[in-house]
Amino acid sequence: MFSVGILYSSQTLLELVEKGELTVANFEHDFKRIEVADGPTVLDLSQKCRWIRLEEGGSLCLTERGVALRSVGTAEFCLREQLLDVISHSPPAWSKKIPLGRSEALKIMPDEAKQCFRECGLTQGIEEDVVSWWDQAGQSVRAVRSKTNHDVGRQAEKNSVDFERRRTGKEPLWQAIETNVAGYDVLSFLDSESTERTQIEVKGSGMRKSEAAFFLTRNEWRTAMKSKHYIFHLWLIHEVPKLFVVPAKAVEPFVPENRLSGKWETAQLSFKEFDSFACDLP
Repeated sequence: MFSVGILYSSQTLLELVEKGELTVANFEHDFKRIEVADGPTVLDLSQKCRWIRLEEGGSLCLTERGVALRSVGTAEFCLREQLLDVISHSPPAWSKKIPLGRSEALKIMPDEAKQCFRECGLTQGIEEDVVSWWDQAGQSVRAVRSKTNHDVGRQAEKNSVDFERRRTGKEPLWQAIETNVAGYDVLSFLDSESTERTQIEVKGSGMRKSEAAFFLTRNEWRTAMKSKHYIFHLWLIHEVPKLFVVPAKAVEPFVPENRLSGKWETAQLSFKEFDSFACDLP
């Protein structure tokens, strides 16, 4: 957890590092506290947010971002920049609410975090700089979420490629590496004896089964309806992965219908609906 005291103390640490001659060894000895905050906590946050880096030999120096923070005009505006970095590099749980709007984020923040926002004038007002800060913070949260989702998706695809290789004894094609418009992610075989191919759409989630969901696109479903053999691999990505092998027929009841001039493009489905298709992994 961070607080106004920790962030302001981090500004002091940046000033000390800028002056030079500060090493990890003398920091641990001389800076058990910095201003009002615990010294090691301040250093840890400063390293996580990439304001300070450790050089060979143990000396501490400012990163390019740290230098930029030192050039910000006032402590309050520096605090705004620090908050952006915390959200990007060490996101607290409440930050996921930022894209939903300022009040949505503020009402679930702990008091320590809310005080940071009050201190730098971000809790109210529609001045251009305030609106711009919230827009930038929202973009940062969406970027972090997008990268996380991409990484989970890629891991799920890799798991499916490995699973199919073991299941069939043949090398599947990792289609999603080549193109995102095919309507499926992996091209495998029905079994070890068959030359018939099966198209696999892979979905992954890092959440618990009760909360996990995936998005089905119209293009994926159109491909499924045209395909003779099309299945879904739903992966829960944990320390011990779990796979659900779901035939397209089982997904069909959850697919929306076009009505009048309206056409659906993306549907959200829950993993828990397909619990009966859990597959034993080797």
